Order: sequence, then structure tokens, then C-alpha cells
Amino acid sequence: MGLFRRAEMPTDRSTVPHPHTPGDDTRSVQVEPLNPAELVWAAQHREIITGLCSGTVDTQTLGDLFDRVQAIWLQSEERDRTDPESLVHAFGVTLGDLVAQRVPGLVWGSAHGDGSPELVLTHAEHDLVVFPVAAVGQSWGSAPVGWVAEYVTEASEGALAILARDRQPR
Repeated sequence: MGLFRRAEMPTDRSTVPHPHTPGDDTRSVQVEPLNPAELVWAAQHREIITGLCSGTVDTQTLGDLFDRVQAIWLQSEERDRTDPESLVHAFGVTLGDLVAQRVPGLVWGSAHGDGSPELVLTHAEHDLVVFPVAAVGQSWGSAPVGWVAEYVTEASEGALAILARDRQPR
């Protein structure tokens, strides 16, 4: 799964469902505001990383922590490795927070599609969804050193470019 999902305009200029607008019942995937349980869940995962980073979370500290934790996880015997799901969630939420800090208007939402709900970053006025938790999940165990900084830069710049393009008259 890429950093973004953006529905392409059909070549015949007909309307196509876009899976990215919060609360739009005509879309194939709905993104809704986080419910109270999801807010608590995200806060708990965010707090794990904040504690491990001594209260200061920026791209550098998160990247350093991610690189260390992933390396330790990879160095452990495969049979002794714990399920990385909690790590993926904690790093994903915090990674998303860093992207949201750089892109005005991005907020956390819950995407409801074919499977279970997924926490994503979405924009209320533009057809844009960013998948930081899924990105960590796909990269965990194979992410190169420095992956966090690369992701934050790529996701932020990509989102800002999409928003700038959407603001231009057609």
C-alpha cells in the first residue's frame, strides 16, 4: 500500500466514487472522525513512544528509536520475537502525528472499507488519505536505517503537493 490513496478522474469525465472524504455515504470507503475508544487507543500508543523518547518526539528521536527497536527485534531469535503489532501501532500513530504537524488540515480518522477500521490521516476539504500505521506495518522488519525521516519527508511533501494541486483552478 502506498503512502496515499487518491482516486483518479476517469478519462470520460464521469464521476467516480472517491474513498477519501470523511462521512460521505456515497464513497466506497468512509473515513470518519475517531470515536472515543479510538482516541484513547491512539493516545495510549502515542504515550508509549513519548515515554521512550523522554518526552520529546521529533523526526530524529522517533527515527533513532525506530531504528534501535527494529534492530533489536531483528537480532532476536525468530522463535523468541514478540508479535510486532503493538510496536507497529505505536510507531505508526507517532509517525502520523509528525506528518500531520507538517501538513495543515490533516487529522486522524478511521477508515472503514472492506476490512476492519484503520487509523489514517485525512483532510476534510481535499481528497487525500495518508496511511502511516499501514506504512509502518508494511516496512517493519525490512525498513532501512533512516526510514522514518524518509517517510515523514515523502509523505509530507507528497500531501502538500496534492493539496497545492487541488487548490489550482482547473
